[in-house]
Amino acid sequence: MSTEISSPSGAPLTTADRSTAVTESLKRFARIARQSDHKKGIRAYQTHIRRDPWIPALFLLLFLLPTLVTAGYFYLIASDRYVTEARFALRPALGSVDKVQSDETGNNSSLSKQMVAQDTLITTSYIASRQMVETMERQMPLREMFSRDGIDFLSRFSADEPIELFLRYWHKRVTTSVDSNGGIVSLKVAAFDPQESYTLARALMDESERMVNELSLRARNAALAESTRELKNAEERLVAVQRAMRDLRNRAGILDAQSANKNNLLVIAELRKKRIDLSVQLNQSLRDLSPERRQIQDLKAQIQDLDDNIEKIERQMTSTDPEQRRLLSEAMTDFEGLENERKNALLYYNKVLAASEQARIVANRQIEFFTPVVSPVVPVSAIEPRKHLITSIVALVAMLVFGLSVLIRKYLYS
Repeated sequence: MSTEISSPSGAPLTTADRSTAVTESLKRFARIARQSDHKKGIRAYQTHIRRDPWIPALFLLLFLLPTLVTAGYFYLIASDRYVTEARFALRPALGSVDKVQSDETGNNSSLSKQMVAQDTLITTSYIASRQMVETMERQMPLREMFSRDGIDFLSRFSADEPIELFLRYWHKRVTTSVDSNGGIVSLKVAAFDPQESYTLARALMDESERMVNELSLRARNAALAESTRELKNAEERLVAVQRAMRDLRNRAGILDAQSANKNNLLVIAELRKKRIDLSVQLNQSLRDLSPERRQIQDLKAQIQDLDDNIEKIERQMTSTDPEQRRLLSEAMTDFEGLENERKNALLYYNKVLAASEQARIVANRQIEFFTPVVSPVVPVSAIEPRKHLITSIVALVAMLVFGLSVLIRKYLYS
């Protein structure tokens, strides 16, 4: 190939013409070199494939054999599984038997949501538990459903295996999931007969509903028993305070220090009122009668008796006897303390009584309900195992492994 640069007319070339010609020549050489290297790489790879005797064996072992085995099992051997799906939710009871304060509404709503969320998790755990398996075994031939001879050897369960292994198998055939937004539980049951799949799903729904109702009843009875026990304690406290006040009255020899003072004041007020009436009557009588008359003398005697009684009662109330004053002061102090304690005990008793009545009303009604959202129906066609999806995934993975093994051999042994 000539690399001489010249003008077609033979005229001398300028500097710009020479630069353009050099650039074009370099581009042409670069294209020739790239084409040569590409063809050389392809020929080298083809030569490596033809010379490496392990490539066909790797293709057979890593790609063809796994794909054929997977396709053969799922399309020729694997038993069809019929899936029955049901959905349910736990919902709190609507309405309320009494009116609550506005500041309590948020707390009650939060507690209700927490209780429903906990019971939802309890229900899903119960479906996957050994107790549920044993309950289903008492209702239907559960092991026989999954251990018949018509089921393929990889999907069949041995009926002689212990309950612990059957529980693992149960987790593969019965699955649950909870929607985090709405709290709806999805139940899926996979069996090898459509009617058996439906029957098992229906039995699981019924047993779950029974368990939820029993759990609700147990919680209501526990709350009622707790409120009844607290009411009994409050009643015993109130009775004890009342008994202490009665004993103090008996020891002090008076009914009540405060009541005694009040009674004395009432008596004095009544006596003074009578004295005023008699004084008015006496003044009116003196206008018409002489002081020596019998009627005037009787009125004066009655007024004097009233004055004596008033003075006597006032003297008793203001007695200067130190011992009597001390006893009265102690009795007043004890009665004041017991009276405050009695008021507190009575207030607490009334609150507990109201709470107990509310608990009794709540215990007589359902606080949450098992609500089926989607009822189970008999499946028409089998949707498991997913033959096309699993076979395609195995073929793709096998192809990637085979290609990776070829590249590794090329770079390690070239």
